[in-house]
Amino acid sequence: MKKSHEGGKRKISTRTTEPRVGIFWLVDGKTLIDSTSLSEAEPYGDHLTHPRGHPEVWEQYQRAGAVPADMEYEESPRGRVNYNTKTRQFMFLADRCILRDKDIVRRIMSEMGLPQKTTTDTDSHYRCSVCLARSD
Repeated sequence: MKKSHEGGKRKISTRTTEPRVGIFWLVDGKTLIDSTSLSEAEPYGDHLTHPRGHPEVWEQYQRAGAVPADMEYEESPRGRVNYNTKTRQFMFLADRCILRDKDIVRRIMSEMGLPQKTTTDTDSHYRCSVCLARSD
């Protein structure tokens, strides 16, 4: 007689998500993230990075109606996460409007599966219209 184990199977959680690299925005308080798993990231010098850029992804979001059609991609606060292969560390580069809000930084880092030791910094590429107006 065969024993049935149908109901007795144990499910093992494999919920360890691989960290991601990518680009993101903060639009009207909501985060928009386009990312790639680290194992599928593209090499760029000493870094692994997301293959798509802000302008092309923004156009896709506009066509899908996810962002205002009359807003340029650089108007809202934005940033990028790369991985440095030499230091073995993630770099979270973002607009000051994002870095100032620790809850938003935590939310983006969590959604991208980033470790707590991720380095955060500003970058001259990622300055929204509000930050640009302040620096004039």
